[in-house]
Amino acid sequence: MGWMKLALIIVIVVGISKGIQLFNQHCRRRFGHTFFTMRGFLLTAIAVNLIWWGLYFWAKAIQQHAPTSDGLILIALGLAATVWLLHENIRDTDLLHGIGGSSLQLALFFPLAICSFPLLLVAMVVIVVASYKGGPALFIDR
Repeated sequence: MGWMKLALIIVIVVGISKGIQLFNQHCRRRFGHTFFTMRGFLLTAIAVNLIWWGLYFWAKAIQQHAPTSDGLILIALGLAATVWLLHENIRDTDLLHGIGGSSLQLALFFPLAICSFPLLLVAMVVIVVASYKGGPALFIDR
């Protein structure tokens, strides 16, 4: 019975991923627009992280009896980025395909966007520490 469950899960995952690929190819062929690009990921990551951190700061402010405006501003900026993503996708396709593709972008890029933000912060710290230990650029050319 365990093998049947595993096989069913694999079939479902492969079917969903194949359906997403076919949807993307259909939109590229019909409209000349691809949903799953680096620009789409960046816009989605910005929107998701702004909303995520906005909700965090809003909830933290309520717990600490502080003004909630910082969190609300981040949420509003995240919603504005989401609306911009919807606008671009609907402009380049039609209403149905644009909303469907935007929903797929948000659903598929959400885990990657949440996980990549802390990794980005760690990479920035490593770069700052590495550049701090380096010598001035004057001595490199000698």
